[in-house]
Amino acid sequence: MQETTTVRLGIMDAVTYLKNGIRMALSKQCRIYIILPIIVNLILLSSLGYYLFTNLKDLVFNIFEEIPSYLNFLAYIISAFLSITIIFVSCYIFSTLATIIASPFYGLLADKAEMILNQSHGEDMTIPQLIKDVPRILFRELKKQMFFLPLALACLIISFVPGLNLISPVLWFGLTAWMGCLQYCDYAYDNHKIPFNSMQRDLKNNPVATLSFGTVIALSLSVPVLNILIPPAAVCAGTKYYLEIQKNILQNIRQNN
Repeated sequence: MQETTTVRLGIMDAVTYLKNGIRMALSKQCRIYIILPIIVNLILLSSLGYYLFTNLKDLVFNIFEEIPSYLNFLAYIISAFLSITIIFVSCYIFSTLATIIASPFYGLLADKAEMILNQSHGEDMTIPQLIKDVPRILFRELKKQMFFLPLALACLIISFVPGLNLISPVLWFGLTAWMGCLQYCDYAYDNHKIPFNSMQRDLKNNPVATLSFGTVIALSLSVPVLNILIPPAAVCAGTKYYLEIQKNILQNIRQNN
């Protein structure tokens, strides 16, 4: 039996995946599936920006009023910490909400992207099929959040533990990168009714490729304006990564037989 191989995917390969994903998402065949998700992202991100701009300043001023003048340096530290925390939590809540709302359309996009990548001419997923699959798609999104939240809570707790908090940035970065890959590869897996645990196993079997892909996605999502287009592009790129994993699995089976 020959040794099992993994998908070879480095940072620059992941960048190429995402660049091609942007082109595919904006192509004539796919753009119809990204209009609503982009509108949802625009509305939610605009609402988030307005809310933070109008309320965060008042919160900071209130902190300064409650603290004696000789402790103003503490006010700066506390306000900075609160600002970062509020922005992080708000961005997570809004992006999660946007993803959940858009998830059925991302499923359609992943289905179309797979046909383009495979150069096949099958029938597109129909609206009745989509409506029928909505409960399953939303439940799958819930599974992803239930996977993420305990790990995020653990990272948050470690961030407040002296000594251990030195490694918290590394943990946060690793978790964000892993979720960046898991989130956007899962639509192709879900279209094929592949269980969530099986998808996780495939990603774990390709750790370098998974982290490379997730890192590029996570960093791209942090760029203002560009982050509106990145989710649908990442769905297309994640579909290509899914196909590479499946191709690799098939090759391993053939080698071992």
